Amino acid sequence: MLSAAGVALAVVAGIAFAPRLPRLRRRYDSAALQALSRRPDMNPGDERLKLELAAWARTGAGHGATLLPWQRPRVPLPLTLRSVEGHHENTLVHFAYRLAGYHQLDERSRLGGLIYRLGVQLRPLLWFVPRRPDTPWDDCWLTAVDAPRLIALARWQPRRPTLIVLDRLQPAEVSRVMEALTHAASLTEQPIRVVVLGRDSGRKAPQRKG
Repeated sequence: MLSAAGVALAVVAGIAFAPRLPRLRRRYDSAALQALSRRPDMNPGDERLKLELAAWARTGAGHGATLLPWQRPRVPLPLTLRSVEGHHENTLVHFAYRLAGYHQLDERSRLGGLIYRLGVQLRPLLWFVPRRPDTPWDDCWLTAVDAPRLIALARWQPRRPTLIVLDRLQPAEVSRVMEALTHAASLTEQPIRVVVLGRDSGRKAPQRKG
C-alpha cells in the first residue's frame, strides 16, 4: 500500500502539473505556419549577422520561467520585426535551421533524436526552469500568404518562441501578416520574431521539398 507521504506527494504533483497539461497538447499549427523545408548549404553565411539575429531574437523574449505553474511568463517584447537583405538568404536559412534545433537531430542517432524530441515536448512541465539559449524555437518560412493563412495566423496560439520569415512578400502582405499577428502577440506567453527577407533582384528560386 502507498504510504501517506506517497499519496500526499502524488496529490501535490497532480495539483502542480494540472495547469501545465493543456500545453502538452499544443502542436505545430500548419494552418498558420509553414516550416522551413530545406537544409542550409555548405556555406555557413555571415557569422556576424547570425550573432546579430540571435541577439535581436532574444532581446525582450523573457526567460520563460514562472514561480507558480499556473502563471504566464512575462514577455517584455512579444512581437518584433526586422528586415534582412535578400542576398543574406543563406545566412538566414542557417540561422533559422539552428534556432529551430534541426541541427540537433542531424547530430543524433534516430533513438537520440526521439529522446531529444520527447524532451522538447515535455519542456512545458518545467515551468520553473528558465529557457536555455539552445532551446529550440518553432520556425515558419512564408513565401506567400492568402486569406486562410491570415485567418489562421490571427487565431494562432504559439506553443514555443517562434521565428517567422516573410520571404520577399510585398509590403502590403507584410502589413496584413503583422496585423494578423497582433492578436496572437497580445495573448501569448511566447516571443514572436518576424524577419522580412528583402526582394533583391537576380535571386535564384530556392529548392523546396515536395
